[in-house]
Amino acid sequence: GGDPSSKRNYLLEEATSTLSTLARLPWGSRVQYGTLGSKDGTKVNPPMHLQIFEFEACPFCRRVREAMTELDLSAEIYPCPKGSVRHREMVRRLGGKEQFPFLVDPNTGTSLYESGDIVKYLFHQYGQGRNPSTGLLESTILTGWMPTLLRAGRGMTFWERSRKEPPPKKLELFSYENNPYARIVREALCELELPYILNNIGEGSTRERSLIKLSGGKEVPYLVDPNTGTQIGDYKKIISYLFQTYSLDAL
Repeated sequence: GGDPSSKRNYLLEEATSTLSTLARLPWGSRVQYGTLGSKDGTKVNPPMHLQIFEFEACPFCRRVREAMTELDLSAEIYPCPKGSVRHREMVRRLGGKEQFPFLVDPNTGTSLYESGDIVKYLFHQYGQGRNPSTGLLESTILTGWMPTLLRAGRGMTFWERSRKEPPPKKLELFSYENNPYARIVREALCELELPYILNNIGEGSTRERSLIKLSGGKEVPYLVDPNTGTQIGDYKKIISYLFQTYSLDAL
């Protein structure tokens, strides 16, 4: 992928990300079974955010993010790119080994490795015991690697000119897993090792109204940075903002 902060060929970026989306249809695009969480259709969010340690280019991490879109779950994302200066050490400390994805659920005191186990746990705990959508678990072996290959390693490696300390407040990203433009933004957040709150908003999400109220529309990605008061909805502007704001050169 080269230097992620350098000038990009956005036609190529969009083409490869769109092909990645096509490779993963229909997973990670919509909320499964309508609104999950309670039998009367009222969304019940966990009191505390789930914590996911992962990196964007990992196909097994992708499986977990797809499940979270289907379940309409938000989470705190702790990107763990290769060369990580913070979050990989946190995983070793919390779980005992450096393996991804890694889930911490402070609501139940649960910590889990292995993407298949995490997905089954999420559906059991937050999907009324329903099963993941057909093929979600099995599809990773067949097409799960395609976005990684098509995106040429984007969202895999820590950018060497990233700040070494995280911002005081977590950024927020409205996204859903299989959106081609949101994927490019999540890759950048990973390369910068910026922790953020992922507000999943697949088709049928209960968060759609909140996004419309915040941004005036329902398009994703939409970034909110409480550290600077910035809100941006265009993925190209988000990329530019992130690498300008959170590079060592900006200090």
